[in-house]
Amino acid sequence: MSRFLTALLLAVITKSAVAQSDLSLMSYPQRTDWSSSESGINLSSFVFQDRNRNGIYDIDDRAFAGIFVALGKDGAPVDAARTNTVGFANFLSSAITEDSPLSSPGTYDFVVVPPPGWYVTTENAEQSVEMVELPGSISGLVLTSMMRPVGLAQYTFIRGTVPAHLGDTVVISQNGTEMGRTQTQEDGQFIVGVAEGTWDLSVGEIVIPVEVETFPVDVGTVGPRKAQDAEKQVLHFEDLAAAGLQKVPNGYGGLNWFNLNALEAIYSGDVQGYTNGAVSGENIVYSSSGHPGELSRDGGFTFHQAILSLGWSNAEGEIAIFEFYRGDELVLRDEIGLSAFSPIIYQPNIADVDRVAISTEHFWQLVIDDLVVSF
Repeated sequence: MSRFLTALLLAVITKSAVAQSDLSLMSYPQRTDWSSSESGINLSSFVFQDRNRNGIYDIDDRAFAGIFVALGKDGAPVDAARTNTVGFANFLSSAITEDSPLSSPGTYDFVVVPPPGWYVTTENAEQSVEMVELPGSISGLVLTSMMRPVGLAQYTFIRGTVPAHLGDTVVISQNGTEMGRTQTQEDGQFIVGVAEGTWDLSVGEIVIPVEVETFPVDVGTVGPRKAQDAEKQVLHFEDLAAAGLQKVPNGYGGLNWFNLNALEAIYSGDVQGYTNGAVSGENIVYSSSGHPGELSRDGGFTFHQAILSLGWSNAEGEIAIFEFYRGDELVLRDEIGLSAFSPIIYQPNIADVDRVAISTEHFWQLVIDDLVVSF
């Protein structure tokens, strides 16, 4: 190539590069004026279920939905919010939006209020932080330090109902040593606080072993029944609902299913109970439209336990009803109190049932996870 052609080609390339550079700068401009702000941003308090109660947000913990967080400034209330399905209570910060709860410098207090039966493990239910002006930041205001995650853990207990003919005294033992006793209420119900572990619950001559782990346990109606010594299977429902929602098919887990749906909790949107009820993964099963459902199996099965929650927080205190049948005979009927915030392990350990009818008193959605059965 001649020197003339080489020079011409270099000139074309250089001109093209300059043009491209100018276009890039116009397309991706750098900010030069940092004197003002033009928007707002959410500042959040994060709340989690501290599953191992160690006061640290770690790998086995889960976001806690629906928790009430109050915001104050200089001792006066400002606003309140509830945590969303990923655990954040969001408050808008903006120096240019007057009705923003975080709109001016000062000391702000973020206060997490635990639901009944829960306590704070991280010793920071109330956190005071300073907000200062910073022109050019997204909202014009920034915190001098961010809030730390707030961990909550559930008190564990054993509850149930004792038929009147069995007496009114419940004894709790561990390793053959009596650890406490309590009297039943007029309706036969009882509740006794215990730590995690293996316990023996005694009423007269009846002794029921109870496994208490992360969540409290409801043994249902106390009676002389014993589960089969068979290999247990735990249904987590994680292999269902690939598209987010699926009616549970007959044959799943060896059972027949009626009016029970599998759901990926996040698919439900901002519904607190589905999120909090997904205790071992992302999926749960719920009673479709809140109407009664059934589990059944030809040849019978043992219903060991299931973790129960309530789908919606505005039905807090709804009652789950479990009816166990052998053929046409109703052999057990239990009523279990529900919460959208506090899962409970229902542990009836009843063997040789053909069908279980599942409903709620006011037809609100019952959430089920980690169903344990054997054949």
